[in-house]
Amino acid sequence: MKQLDKLTNKAKSNKKTLLFLVILFIVGIIAGSLFITILNTSDKTLVKEYLEKFIMNLQQNKLDYTASFISSLISNLFYVIVIWLLGISVIGLPIILFLYFAKAFILGFSISSILFHYQLKGIVIAFCYIFPHHIINVLIFTLLVLYSMRLSIRISKTLIAKKSLDFRLIMKKYGIILGICLVGSIITSVLEVFVMPTLLKLCMSIIS
Repeated sequence: MKQLDKLTNKAKSNKKTLLFLVILFIVGIIAGSLFITILNTSDKTLVKEYLEKFIMNLQQNKLDYTASFISSLISNLFYVIVIWLLGISVIGLPIILFLYFAKAFILGFSISSILFHYQLKGIVIAFCYIFPHHIINVLIFTLLVLYSMRLSIRISKTLIAKKSLDFRLIMKKYGIILGICLVGSIITSVLEVFVMPTLLKLCMSIIS
């Protein structure tokens, strides 16, 4: 708990950076949401067919939970590890921001696709889709990107100024961030695969 409190206090002391990330994420969500409107008819049909197939498999209990969990876990861990590694590089900053934006873009596109094809019912479906795993995921990646950005900038400034840096101490603290995000990613994968479908199925039975 003490480590978590320290991380929270660190985030509070970086309000400007955090505000920038929030704005970037919102822009990504908006861009992803608008992307569905510029797709051609065939692409919109493919998206609709994918959504309908997923809902049908959900209602008929045909989802492969093991494969879905492995896929979700690999995806989440990949993002975490790649962003973490980019944080200890000089050129990692723009790639970190791009991956963060891409994460928001995909989420925005997914939500808008649900709303576009299911209209009013889509509000309930979209809520079940993002709650709670996507919300937790956003918090995890925001925390990770925040500290990765700070470290990348710090390393760059140190190299430019030709100053020494206690890399061992920094990596020890940075390793704690990695541990928290890895555990959080595992939890979100569990929620996404084993909780979200149940919640979504319940919502579908209510609104149908």
